[in-house]
Amino acid sequence: MTTSLPKMTKKIIIIGSGFSSISAATYLADNGYDVTILEKNSSFGGRARNFKAKGFTFDMGPSWYWMPDVFEKYFNDFDKSVSDYYNLKKLDPAYRVYFGKNDFIEIEDSLEKISETFEKIEKVHQKTYKIYDEAKNNYSVAMEKVVYKPGKSILELVTPGTIRRLRYFTTNIKSKLVDILK
Repeated sequence: MTTSLPKMTKKIIIIGSGFSSISAATYLADNGYDVTILEKNSSFGGRARNFKAKGFTFDMGPSWYWMPDVFEKYFNDFDKSVSDYYNLKKLDPAYRVYFGKNDFIEIEDSLEKISETFEKIEKVHQKTYKIYDEAKNNYSVAMEKVVYKPGKSILELVTPGTIRRLRYFTTNIKSKLVDILK
């Protein structure tokens, strides 16, 4: 008589409950792993959580919603959409930088408006757009060649194309910043 042992489910423990940890946990659980998340704080969210005390609520982390395409891709991978869970409201101005009482700069909600603000402070308009275009290109390359790799080996990131880009990226950023600061 042959008896078969039950298949053991691999168990994974993830430390921390920020966006990356929760994302990893959901992908792993979706692939059949038994996932446990350990969090030192009383609530989930990592830097995206909030803290409440004496009637006030404080954001504990980012004030910008970076890389919305990454969030959309994540939810789409589970046949969901960002709008199934939350609604975003674009702020204008996005925020203010205070230098003292009644001394501040408003950072508005578009590249054009931000450029106009910086142009009033310092004449860097054309340089700003060139740097923005280069940063946008670097972002696209990073998203295509780096961010969505499975992360099994450093060799995933080391390709002739990424090596060429790395040299370009570091020398380009340094030279552009030096040009602006002159």
